[in-house]
Amino acid sequence: MTKENIDHQKDLSDNELIQIVREKDIQKYAEIIDRYQGKLFAYLYRLVGSRQDAQDLLQDVFIKAYQNLYSYDTKRKFSSWIYRIAHNEAVNYIKRKSLKRFIPWESVIIAKDRLEMSSATEEADEILVRKEIRREVNETMDKLPFKYKQVLILRYYSDKSYREISEILGRPINTVGTLINRAKKKLLTELKKNNKRNQK
Repeated sequence: MTKENIDHQKDLSDNELIQIVREKDIQKYAEIIDRYQGKLFAYLYRLVGSRQDAQDLLQDVFIKAYQNLYSYDTKRKFSSWIYRIAHNEAVNYIKRKSLKRFIPWESVIIAKDRLEMSSATEEADEILVRKEIRREVNETMDKLPFKYKQVLILRYYSDKSYREISEILGRPINTVGTLINRAKKKLLTELKKNNKRNQK
C-alpha cells in the first residue's frame, strides 16, 4: 500500500471505513483494530484487572464486532457501538468469574490531571503526600460498586460524553448523569470516612 493510500485511509471516518470493509475490502478491518485496540484494552483492563484477561477479551470484542459488522447501523456512532460490545464482554467475564474485587485504579482526579508525572522540582514531602492520596483513593475505588466504577472509568478515563455513555450502557442520559453524580459522592463520602478512621 502506498503512503498516499495509508494517509487517505487514516483520514476516513469510522463509518466510511466500515462501508469499505462491508462493500469492498475486508482487509481494511485491520485499520479499525489499529484505531481502537489501545483504548479498548485500557478500558477492559481497568474493569477486569488482569492484562491477560483484558487481552483475551479484546480479541473477543474485535471478533464479535466483525461478526456483527453487517448489522451495525452506520447512522450511529461506531465508537459507542464497539465500546458497548466491550462493556458486555467485561460484564459477562466478571459474572463468569464471580469477581468480588477489582484491581485498584488510580484516582480519577490524579489520572485526569496527570499528577503522577511529578515535577523534579517538587519537594520530597509533596511527592509523599501525593503518593498517600493516590493510595487512599485506590483503596476506596476498589470498594465502589461496579455500577459506579464503570461510569467513572468511561467518563474520566475514556473521556466519553454522557450521550456516548448512555449508548454504551444502554441507559437514558438522565440516568447516566445521576449515576456519575452518585459515584462521585460515594467516592468522596468513603474518602472522608477513611480520613476520620485514620485520625482516630
